[in-house]
Amino acid sequence: MTKTFRLTSLALALSALSSTAVNAQETKQYILKQSNLAIFAPQTSRFERAAISQDFASEPEAEVLSNDDKGTVVTMELTAQQVAQLKASGQYAYIEEDYEYVPFTSTTSAEVSPYGLAEVQASLLQDTNADLFKVCVIDSGYDLGHPDLPQNATGFTDLPGGLTWYQDGSGHGTHVAGTIVALKNGQGVVGVLPNDKIGVHNVRVFDNDGKQGLTSRIARAVDNCVENGAKVINMSLGGGSPSQYFQERLQAAYDKGVLLIAAAGNGGDATLSYPASYDTVVSVANIDENRVKNSSSQYNAQVEIAAPGTNILSTVPRGTGIAAGVTANGVFVKGGGMTNSVEGKVSAELVDCGQGLSACAATQSVCLIERGGASFKDKASNCQAGGGVAAIVYNNAPGSFGGTLGDGVHGVTIPVISLSQEDGTALLSSVGSTVEVQLEAILDYDEKSGTSMASPHVAGVAALVWSQHSSCSNVDIRNALNATAIDLGSAGRDHEYGHGLVQAKAASDYIATNGCSGAQDNQLPVASFTASCTDLACSFDASASRDPDGQVVAYDWNIDGFATTGANVNHAFANAGSYQVSLTVTDDAGATHTVTQSVSVTDGNNSGCSGLETWSASKVYRSGNEVAYNGHRYHSNWWHRGKNPAQNSNVGNAWNYWTDLGACN
Repeated sequence: MTKTFRLTSLALALSALSSTAVNAQETKQYILKQSNLAIFAPQTSRFERAAISQDFASEPEAEVLSNDDKGTVVTMELTAQQVAQLKASGQYAYIEEDYEYVPFTSTTSAEVSPYGLAEVQASLLQDTNADLFKVCVIDSGYDLGHPDLPQNATGFTDLPGGLTWYQDGSGHGTHVAGTIVALKNGQGVVGVLPNDKIGVHNVRVFDNDGKQGLTSRIARAVDNCVENGAKVINMSLGGGSPSQYFQERLQAAYDKGVLLIAAAGNGGDATLSYPASYDTVVSVANIDENRVKNSSSQYNAQVEIAAPGTNILSTVPRGTGIAAGVTANGVFVKGGGMTNSVEGKVSAELVDCGQGLSACAATQSVCLIERGGASFKDKASNCQAGGGVAAIVYNNAPGSFGGTLGDGVHGVTIPVISLSQEDGTALLSSVGSTVEVQLEAILDYDEKSGTSMASPHVAGVAALVWSQHSSCSNVDIRNALNATAIDLGSAGRDHEYGHGLVQAKAASDYIATNGCSGAQDNQLPVASFTASCTDLACSFDASASRDPDGQVVAYDWNIDGFATTGANVNHAFANAGSYQVSLTVTDDAGATHTVTQSVSVTDGNNSGCSGLETWSASKVYRSGNEVAYNGHRYHSNWWHRGKNPAQNSNVGNAWNYWTDLGACN
């Protein structure tokens, strides 16, 4: 019977394996790049090279890997002690172990730590106390018996037709669960909580075709998670319509201390997806290994945090992981399978069919087709019509892609895979030679992308952090995750990334430093001042300013453009009028507050000085002019302007701008 598969995915991954020295004399192979680029050059004398090895029993044997204008790189067999000595010499740009790589398959004994775990700092915390908590996954089921998943999991489903929670029809739920709890057992992958400590409860809400995920069923699943003691619930699912019932059940769970995590949605637009967009739920965005939001990840005001969700390697039901790719000249290049393609593994001559817009002369051959100009189904049909036995469609833009042949009734009976533009272009050099195309569901692990893959990273981190601080509440954990996320995108919380990339250790350290309630927000200081003026001369008093939770440490004034500092200041205005005066106070936490007032001043009066004009700061006075100011008569001694008579006068002599002739009348 011909098999088909539903999800494009990765065929193989590579795992780095390192050996551990059993004693100080055991050697390993290392890669070294010298700061002194000539040291390993072929023309370097034996005497010069001996200077490197003077502390060694013999001269180290170096094999040059590269020697160009970017520097010389070599490999050497060294002991740990020798590595330490060479690093201490300061002569090397880097020294790193030359790790052995092996192809990753479902039967390898190697173990992969997916890139997302390092991104969220999962490996920096131990899940020793995780047995105090239980995480619940509401999804498509759980492959109980998978060698890389906990076997003490519990579960529930109310789906009809005899479906069970411990089977997974689509592989989605098993993949999600693996990101959270895949075991550290020397094979496969590891999850955020890898030591088989945390309790796992699964509620299956989807049938084998991803259907029957009714709102009521999912809401009941939330209740079931709570009834079975879950403290964290992951929901890598959603839809566009809110439900009061669902919202009530979520609120009830939240009020009981459960932390709710959900995928933001894969629509690539600003629409709201539920349950992620309920206030009680943490909405998770999908970012890639470069910390860039995946274009499919929805963005809106409810997005709260981000996590890796692009090309995530995790567990899938045994034997369903897709091996897809092409082998040419002995080199395997991974690809993706077209959704609803038949499976197969064929070897044949490679033929270039251009864009595959018409039947290609490819009798018993593999068609290499560039994307664009027609549907994938039509391209594959044209390959098949020309006698092709498999089709490879490569991208017409940089990077990889996924595609579909449409529904299951498309008439294409040959395997069809996709390749990136880079790999497809390179494959053109193999036209005319024999290649092998593989599209088979044979693995226990697979790569998937989406906010569904980002959400379990956050759920796992939440449980991991909570296990370090079991006395904290769900709200405390949520606040700590948001407070310590790495800010991405626009400064502060934004619609694409929320607060940013979730960080496990940073959140745990934050709670350890500030307590469960976290850092208390500093209260702003309050600026206040009074003004007292005698004609143009004013005094300003800011002693009424205060700080509710600290003290005011700085007073900064702006008096009609004149800057000064201090709690009490004086200022003489040049002219009568109304002026804006601002005071900014700063507290001991660096917070500020500003208050602005309008201050009116006058020129004084010439009471009793009839016949004399009142002094004006804007007028030019020459020797001999007389004015009245504040009831006194003043005589100008020389040319000047803006010199206040009361402040710039002598009595009975001409040694200042003004002479005070005494009170008028």
